[in-house]
This record gives sequence, C-alpha cells and structure tokens, in this order.
Amino acid sequence: MTERNGETKLDGRALRFQHRRPELLAAATEYVLDNGVRDLSLRPVARALGVSHATLIRHFATKEALVTEVLERIRADFEQHLLGEQLQAVDSPADLLRATWRHLCRPREQRQFLVLFELVATAARTPDHVGSRLVVDWLTVIERELERFHWPVETRSRTATFILAQVRGLQLDLITTGDRARVDEAFEAAVDFLMHQRGTVPDQRGLISGSKAARTSPSDELT
Repeated sequence: MTERNGETKLDGRALRFQHRRPELLAAATEYVLDNGVRDLSLRPVARALGVSHATLIRHFATKEALVTEVLERIRADFEQHLLGEQLQAVDSPADLLRATWRHLCRPREQRQFLVLFELVATAARTPDHVGSRLVVDWLTVIERELERFHWPVETRSRTATFILAQVRGLQLDLITTGDRARVDEAFEAAVDFLMHQRGTVPDQRGLISGSKAARTSPSDELT
C-alpha cells in the first residue's frame, strides 16, 4: 500500500488478494475481541490469522487502521442483528430494548464492552484517537431505531444518548460485579423511565429475563 498526493493506492499484491480482506477482517475482529487492544500489534495478529506480517500491512496499513475497521465491523454486526427478522417484528421500543439487552448480556457479546472500555481509557489520553466514533456511530444506529417507532424528533438525540449511556454503564457494572439480577432490574427501571418520558406505560410482562423480578421462561423471550 502506497500513498501519493494524499491518496492511498493499493499495490498489485494487495489487489490480487483483495477478495480475502473480508475474511481477514472477520478473523482479526475475533482476535481483538478475544485479546483486547492494550497490547495489540500486527505481528501477533498476523500469526494468529495464518498470514504474513507484510500481508496484514498491505490490507490494513497500521494497527490504528485495523482497530478502526474492527470497530466498524462490530457496529455493523450489531446493526445486522437489529435488522434481523425477530427484532424487526418487535412492536414496541420497550420490548426492543429488552431483547437487545438480553442479547448484549451474552458472554460472546460482552467482549465488545471490554474492548470499548480499553479504548475509552486510551481516547481520554489521545484526543485524535478513535474515541468520538465510539459514541457518534452508535448514536446513529439507536436514533434510527427510535425513528422506526416514531419517537418524537425533539427528544430523539438525547434519548439515544441516554440509552447508550445506560447500556454501557450497566455493562461495566455487570462485567465488574457479575450481579445480573441487580443490573437487570436497573435496566428495567431505565426502560420504565423512558416509556413514561414518552408518555406510555410499559407492559407488565416485560421484565428482563434473568432478574429476580422476571417471571417468564427464557424460552418465551426474544433472543
């Protein structure tokens, strides 16, 4: 990969193996989710992916560029989950929030929050790091879902901010303490608050699966 007059140009070898890029990005994303970013460097990633260091550089140029693409992949995967048939069939924002929370509480999904917390610590010390994208890109996804449920335009942005902050803050608590029942109840309180702010009352069947207050079987819940 070369750069000329401010434009990035792929060399012939990178172009020849461009079809492998999605495969490499998927594998690199799993590597980052499993190992974090604190000690991340391209050589160990290349070894884990079974490619040369030079190959990884040709496709992603730098560690920072790779991390940026990994973050985009994580966000895109979550977006695809929201667009899945089950969640598209959900008929209330409260039920969508609950189903999404249960999904994010799975150990495999919680890995993204460990990466997030590492990156937030880095972003606080490096102003031009990827920090702003950790918020802005995700707010866009949430606001689009609020629009789908005709959430008032004038409160859509702050509501998305509130939801993102609640999810991330409660995930930090859950990962640290492991107290699922208490954290689930706190999330349900946040959903209740939002629905009252919107002017509707949440239905009584919707308590989070896994909390002490829940009375529904996990098999009855959306996943």
